[in-house]
Amino acid sequence: MYEPTYTIRHDCQPTQSQTDTRPDEPERVSLFFPSSRGVVEFQAHDGSTLLLAATGHIRDFIAQRLNESGEQRAKADLGPVTGRILAHRTGSAFESDLFVLERSCVVDPELHAKIVHQNRRAMLLMDRDSGTWRVAETTRLERCGSEEVIGPCLTNKGAQQLGEALDDVFELCRYPKQLALAPHGTACSYKEMGRCPAACDGSEPMEAYHARFCQAVDAAAGGIGSWRTRVEAEMKEASTDLDFERAARCKRVLGTIEQLPMDALGVAGALDSFSCVVITPTTRVGWACCWVFNGLGCVPVCSVGLLENELLESLPALLGARLGAMGFGDVQLERFALIA
Repeated sequence: MYEPTYTIRHDCQPTQSQTDTRPDEPERVSLFFPSSRGVVEFQAHDGSTLLLAATGHIRDFIAQRLNESGEQRAKADLGPVTGRILAHRTGSAFESDLFVLERSCVVDPELHAKIVHQNRRAMLLMDRDSGTWRVAETTRLERCGSEEVIGPCLTNKGAQQLGEALDDVFELCRYPKQLALAPHGTACSYKEMGRCPAACDGSEPMEAYHARFCQAVDAAAGGIGSWRTRVEAEMKEASTDLDFERAARCKRVLGTIEQLPMDALGVAGALDSFSCVVITPTTRVGWACCWVFNGLGCVPVCSVGLLENELLESLPALLGARLGAMGFGDVQLERFALIA
């Protein structure tokens, strides 16, 4: 679990109503805290957590939730029930969200479940054995057989569109139940339109269908950008060879790729070997924090001054040595959804 290196703690003494508290009085609890980004945790007198939240301004957030101005507000005044306030300065919204995600798992399971649900991402699961695909979410990801997991897809619709694009380009079966009956299935209208060789009714050998399905898996696993680059290279080669039919086919494939929602699928690829580096601002101006996300979690590796040229040159090797596949555990998928 990620833990900030520095925590500001303040034990609140029982007080009378704060309606007459003036902004310039040192008794204001909020004045013990900085005017900076971070995470705030309000604890009751018994140590239980009343509120855990990320904020762009720690001092103002505390003042509002303790109602130090004495104004009538829709939100409850936590002053009478607060025994301690913890504040954790952070350099970025990413760092704040990561800490809230991991801290809530310990102190507020209900909040944690809400965050995980809000951050859920869609995955495209492609089964080489059955030659079919399905869409699943990070909150309910259960791999079956030889399924390859492609993601992140930011929405279920985006994952569905990617699967349907692969169907069109590689002429895959749109009706898995009929494919499972091959060679005694019933062919659909796509066979009549010439857009499916119909392995379901035996018109095409299953070996040929599976070979085509594996090509689709490889295209999705490498990422949309790599897929587009390969098709563009093939089209250029076909044009050079005056193979206009092949070039036209490549052009149609590029058209299908261009219609995909890149905002939802731009970084989607095979997750079996997924790992990444995250670069965020720090609380120190002119410095950046380098995080590595792998099977051990998402942890800060080092801070780098943007003018420290010698350290910047050694950074790729330092971070590369920490990279490794993230795995598919529930906790890792929760962090992955946040990163995605």
